[in-house]
Amino acid sequence: MRTPGALAWVLVASACHGAADPPVRQTVFDPTASGANVAPVEVGSTALALEAPFPPLDRPGTRGGPEWLGVSVLRGGVRFARPSHWMIRGASVDPGHAFIQYVSPNAYSFGIYERSDSPADLWRDVLQRYENDVAAAGAKAIGRRVPMATGTNQGRAYTVERKTPVPSHSREYLLRSDHRIVLVQVVTQDDNLSRLNAELLEVLTHLEVL
Repeated sequence: MRTPGALAWVLVASACHGAADPPVRQTVFDPTASGANVAPVEVGSTALALEAPFPPLDRPGTRGGPEWLGVSVLRGGVRFARPSHWMIRGASVDPGHAFIQYVSPNAYSFGIYERSDSPADLWRDVLQRYENDVAAAGAKAIGRRVPMATGTNQGRAYTVERKTPVPSHSREYLLRSDHRIVLVQVVTQDDNLSRLNAELLEVLTHLEVL
């Protein structure tokens, strides 16, 4: 187990379905979007399938901040607490490709993506495939393979710089359990991600990959 203090150090360092039926793709988008970006929830999908409440992680906000909502996502594979003012921008429950992405009023996005890697794979192979994906997308990892952990899972942290479609920086965390490997991605247009440290520390401290 990694203590909150050690996780905070990593944040700073990285700154530098019926049985016979086929899977139903389920996607939602930010309801505040407009024009070409608007897309309806697909038929048969439900918000509960994308994000289910997990009350044991609910807690009140502090110093006038938002409440924290405990949720279960990725078909029950990940649990964490998030600020109540986050909105779901996109999500899918496709087996092997599940993800959920939120947008924060604090001008960043937070996503959790199911990786196709086997949890039995060696770390070095998992990391190399991820790094290859980053490079193939035209991005650059400027900080890589920093050891980190949530309260229950080990991982590696990266800082990634992208030029397209718009310049952005992200903190990306590969986390593994005995059953899955996920990528947690935080994206902002800020050059310096340090203003997000306190909120991200709260999220990651209570995040559990099952």
